[in-house]
Amino acid sequence: MLQRSFLPKTLLSLIRANTAPLGKPLVPELLLHLISTSSPWYFQASVPELANDPFWSVFWPGGQGLARFVCDNGSLVRGKTVLDVGCGCGATGIACQLQQSRRVICNDIDIAALAATIANFELNQCPDPILSSLNLVEDFDLHLLVGDSIDVVFLGDMFYDENFAIKVLDWCKHMAINGSEIYIGDPGRWGLEFIKSYITKVAEYEIDDIDNKEYQTVNVFKFKSEFYS
Repeated sequence: MLQRSFLPKTLLSLIRANTAPLGKPLVPELLLHLISTSSPWYFQASVPELANDPFWSVFWPGGQGLARFVCDNGSLVRGKTVLDVGCGCGATGIACQLQQSRRVICNDIDIAALAATIANFELNQCPDPILSSLNLVEDFDLHLLVGDSIDVVFLGDMFYDENFAIKVLDWCKHMAINGSEIYIGDPGRWGLEFIKSYITKVAEYEIDDIDNKEYQTVNVFKFKSEFYS
């Protein structure tokens, strides 16, 4: 587990300087540091100051759907320990914090995403979450992450290809066996086809977002954990 002090201060400053605090119509409750046309990064094919492409600087549709779902169904997370896997900008974790989750864990293998998450929690006047940079889909040992059980898991926009979808499915089965409820946000990417028999749709939202023009709706699914409990 990581704390804010682990993150380079220069990285936090870089994120704040090259993004703008923006909201999205689907989740107007949140402001996030996102890339906009006013950002130099918007027009660059790559960002040499960062180790990885800044995927965290876009509020992807699956994350928007999950954040909306949490804001509309606060009782699902209130008083619980929640884990946002591949957290990106941290929006789902922020929504959980606003709905009074007991413990919020934000996980991403990209340190810049964790820095953006900290900046976004601060922007929304939320206390820092617990951070993790572990590759949880490859390493099932959650004892390295947190001492008690994970009540609710969120995965947004994770099913972007077949091979990774199968790995995520195996991890979801593992988490379900250990008692976690699992919610998945996705606008209908190809990888979802490989898990459709394991999930049931619990919400659908229209999405009107200039940064995600190819999608008009986003769905939230619940993993059928009863098969593995």
